[in-house]
Amino acid sequence: CATEDFNAVSEALEAQFGAPSESGLVWKPQNTIEVGETQASTLLKLLDTLDDNDDVQNIASNFDISEDVLARLA
Repeated sequence: CATEDFNAVSEALEAQFGAPSESGLVWKPQNTIEVGETQASTLLKLLDTLDDNDDVQNIASNFDISEDVLARLA
């Protein structure tokens, strides 16, 4: 649903099905960027560092790492 309709949709679903265990908006990229092994390694380190920071609440990205690259980095 559109961002501005989220509250109305959430309330309608709650009235129909009961309170949800969680609800929220999720950022999904319209375009993704394929990254290679070197870039993937750097990006994963950055995400790990951001995840460890208590001040960071959410992390979103638009890069795509192939399964082969992930396997080599593991």
